Amino acid sequence: MIMVILCDKMSKMSKIVEYSLEKKHREYVDDAEKAREHMQERSLEEDEPYKIPKGVYRTKVESKCLFGCQMVIFNDNKNTDYSVIYLHGGIYVNEIRLPHISFCDKLAKKINGTVIAPIYPLAPNHTYEETYEIIEKLYDCLLKMDKPVIIMGDSAGGGLSAAFCENLAVKDLPQPKNLILISPWVDVSMSGNYDDVECDPMLGIDGLREMGETWAGDIDPKDYKVSPLFGDVSKLPKTTLFVGTHEIFYSDVVEFYNKLEDNNVDAEINIGEKMNHVYPIYPLVPESKKAFKRIVEVILD
Repeated sequence: MIMVILCDKMSKMSKIVEYSLEKKHREYVDDAEKAREHMQERSLEEDEPYKIPKGVYRTKVESKCLFGCQMVIFNDNKNTDYSVIYLHGGIYVNEIRLPHISFCDKLAKKINGTVIAPIYPLAPNHTYEETYEIIEKLYDCLLKMDKPVIIMGDSAGGGLSAAFCENLAVKDLPQPKNLILISPWVDVSMSGNYDDVECDPMLGIDGLREMGETWAGDIDPKDYKVSPLFGDVSKLPKTTLFVGTHEIFYSDVVEFYNKLEDNNVDAEINIGEKMNHVYPIYPLVPESKKAFKRIVEVILD
């Protein structure tokens, strides 16, 4: 068990990013009614095909349809050493964004791996069930390629990654080589104590709870399939977590890590003091470079 203080002070650029995030703070993360309004707006467009942003990429970036789902695939060739399933964040409502695309591209190049980012079905038009079916088919396909498989994700995608691996254990299916979680949303019911959070310029409580319950559909929001904090973690693979102290999820992520520790899972938590939600995927933040370096080390180990 390892707890690492990945950075102990906030860089000037991180302060600028935090200020920018505060200015762009979305009201729907704080307010249940506004969350419902946002989901209604998203419901009209979320099933539209995703268009890969134009840019200069390190690898070949392409879109394919696999198992009835659009996937963005990075560095797809037979000579790669690893297969990575990357599940993006977005409160289970918002689509994948440019920082995710850039991160996956950079990771694929650095580890000589093929990274696959499913454009998985989102709330409110869909629930967790359809996504589970897609990821299980993709995972089974990758296992047959005789390469190490890594499952990772950020925020909602991090929670989904952990929950999916717990579900693999329930079904007595093999685990991936690594589970890497960046600021994972491990409790969509938002039932924890968040009073001690100094600030979070990105996330709120009531809006997230509303969107989390919508993603859960007919099951209890505390069911492990959507809230892995409440599941059996004892059979999870080597798990590496990243979290900042300036995010609402901080206490939940630490609790999840402690649960891993209590169950003797090979786990490591990397804490960014005064860092914001999903800071490892922001390329301009110096602290993200340390996190990215550690992610690469974990995969190549």
